[in-house]
Amino acid sequence: MATPRINHNSPLTDVHRSLAIHNANTGRQITQLSTGLRINRYSDDPASLALADGISSEVRAIVEGNRNIQQTFSLLQVADGSLNEIGDMVNRMRTLAMQGATATLNDGDRLNINSEFNSLREEIDRIASTTTYNGRRLLTGGNNTLSAESTVLAAALATGMTDIHVTNAEIGTYTFVDEPDDGLLTLGNGVHTQSVNIADFLNEEGIVPDRAFHKIPFERLGVEVTLTGDGVAGAPGRYSDGVLDGQTLIVEQDANLTFQVGPSGTSNDVSRVVIKDMRATGPQLNLGSLSFVTQVDAQNALKSLTQARDTVTGQRNRLGAFQSRLQLSISTSESVMMRMIDGESRIREVDVARAASGMTHSQILAQAATSIAGTADTDIDRILTLLR
Repeated sequence: MATPRINHNSPLTDVHRSLAIHNANTGRQITQLSTGLRINRYSDDPASLALADGISSEVRAIVEGNRNIQQTFSLLQVADGSLNEIGDMVNRMRTLAMQGATATLNDGDRLNINSEFNSLREEIDRIASTTTYNGRRLLTGGNNTLSAESTVLAAALATGMTDIHVTNAEIGTYTFVDEPDDGLLTLGNGVHTQSVNIADFLNEEGIVPDRAFHKIPFERLGVEVTLTGDGVAGAPGRYSDGVLDGQTLIVEQDANLTFQVGPSGTSNDVSRVVIKDMRATGPQLNLGSLSFVTQVDAQNALKSLTQARDTVTGQRNRLGAFQSRLQLSISTSESVMMRMIDGESRIREVDVARAASGMTHSQILAQAATSIAGTADTDIDRILTLLR
C-alpha cells in the first residue's frame, strides 16, 4: 500500500501530465483543421516540410516556364504574320517576273513591272526591319549585342560608364575619343563619327557630380551610354573628362532567340530558334540586284525568286515546328505539374477525417482526466481525517 503524503500527490501529478498532453494534442489538431495543413511549422515534420517546399519550388518554376512559352508563342506569331506578308510579296514578284519574261510585253511594259518590283522590295525591307516584339527585331537575322571583349566593360570601374545600349548600332568596333578638358565625347566606327558636348554635365573639376547620371545619345550611330558619378545605385565608378579615350565598344550580332522554359540551363530547359534575315536585300532572299528591265533580266530573276519563296516557306515551317514542340512541352509540363501538386498535397495537407477523430479522442481523454482529478485527492482526504 502506498504511503500517504501531503507535499507530493503522485496520482494528481500523473493526471495533470496526461491532461496537458491531451490539451496539446487537441490544440494541434484544431490548428491542423483550421489551416487545412498537417505541417504548420518545421517542428511538426522537418523532413516532410523540406520535401514539400522543394516540390513547391519546382512547381513554381514549371508555371513560370509555361508562362514564358505562352509569351514565346506571341513572339513567334508576330514573326509568322510578317513572314506571311513577305511570302505574298515574293509570290507577287515571281508573277511579275513571269510576265516580264514573255515576249508579248515590250520594254516600256517591263519598266512599269520593274517599278512595282522595286516598290515590293522596299516594302519587304521595311516590314522585316520594323517587325519587333518588345523592342527586339525579329526578321533581320538577329539583334545587336555588346561583346564581352569591349574594353569599356573591363574599365567600367575607372570610367563610370553604365547602361550601354547598342541595339540600333551597326556591327563593328567603336572607339571613343575623349580629350581632357575639351568637354566633348566622340565615338566612331571608322565609317561614321559623332561628337557630343558633355561640358554641361561636368563640374569645375571635369567630373560627373556625386549621385548624378547623364544619358549620352549618339543618335547617328545608334548607341547610347550613361555617365555616372559616385553614389549612383548600380554604378561601378565615376566619369571624369578624358578617361574614355581609346576605350572600345564591340557590337556583334546574336542570331539565336533563346527561351527559358525550365529551371536549369540545360538543353532540356532552354530552347533556341534561329530566324534568318528576311530582308529582300539580305543574304537569304538576295533580291537586291534583280530587275525586270529586259526580258532576259526577268527570265534570270525567276530562279532567284523561286529560291526566295522556298526560303520564306522554309522559315515559316521551322517556326511552326518549333511552336508545335513548345506546345508539347506545355502539355508535358502541365501533366508533371498536376502530379507534383498532388504529391505536395499528400505531404503538406491534413487528413480531415483522421484529424477530426483524433481531436474528438483527445477531448474525451481530457474530459476523463478532468473528472478523475478529484479522485486523485483520496490520500489527502484520509490524512486530513487522521488529523481531526
